[in-house]
Amino acid sequence: MIISDNRKLFTSAEVCHVCGISKTSLFRLEEFGFLKPYYVNPDTGYRYYDLQNITAVGQFQRMQGIGLSKKEIVDVYLNRVDNADFLKTQRQKLNKMQRFLDEYECRITRSNSSESFVSLSAVKCYCTRITAFSIEEAAKLDYLAHEKCAEEGYKLLGSEPLFGIIEDRYALSNAQISGLDYTFCIPVSPDTEMDTHIRFFQETSGFSLLGFGDFSVIPDFEKRFWKEVDKRKMTASEPARFIMHVGSYAGTQYKPDDYCYEYVLPIKNAAT
Repeated sequence: MIISDNRKLFTSAEVCHVCGISKTSLFRLEEFGFLKPYYVNPDTGYRYYDLQNITAVGQFQRMQGIGLSKKEIVDVYLNRVDNADFLKTQRQKLNKMQRFLDEYECRITRSNSSESFVSLSAVKCYCTRITAFSIEEAAKLDYLAHEKCAEEGYKLLGSEPLFGIIEDRYALSNAQISGLDYTFCIPVSPDTEMDTHIRFFQETSGFSLLGFGDFSVIPDFEKRFWKEVDKRKMTASEPARFIMHVGSYAGTQYKPDDYCYEYVLPIKNAAT
């Protein structure tokens, strides 16, 4: 179909063919408010689309392919978002995905990963002080603290990892000699009211190192981490965090030599 301005119009069947989608999917784009046919025949109700409509479908497929929700796609395409907020949110998602993939690769390749700089999200945590005389004992006490947090009815935030705040260098390495004192932090829902157990951590940047293996590798892993910190002349903004991404009670499929650890130091500056 050609209209007066020599614009070629396509039927819904033609659009579905060239875009590789069903008619149901095409019509849903109209329902979402994303797509408006160039022309609708008032007598038959048949829809006709121009090349801009076709490229719009392609844009939708592209944004859907990178994981944006239908609402996000419509709002971005129609310019109904605060650009700064949208970019911040998507970069946070990208950072979380990158950290997950690094941890996953570390575990499946069964090797230490290279160091990196990461963004730590703002998070509220249920915090408790723990004293242990071995890493094995610390893992058991972490379990009990996590259990108590759930028992007391706090809404857990599964999208953020549990972590321990390690205030002294080589505290994990010296646990069996001098004991290990640290604060165990369990992320909870952002709408959790502040009380004596709840602590709020601001968003910050950090230097990260991933390690892999059973508990016996932790002393060498810890030494490597602090060696890198000193080499890069970094200044801490907060005490270091020790994260056990895959630990002793993460699932029956994980064995002691499947554990994946991460040391993160919140930093003020970095000399890379």
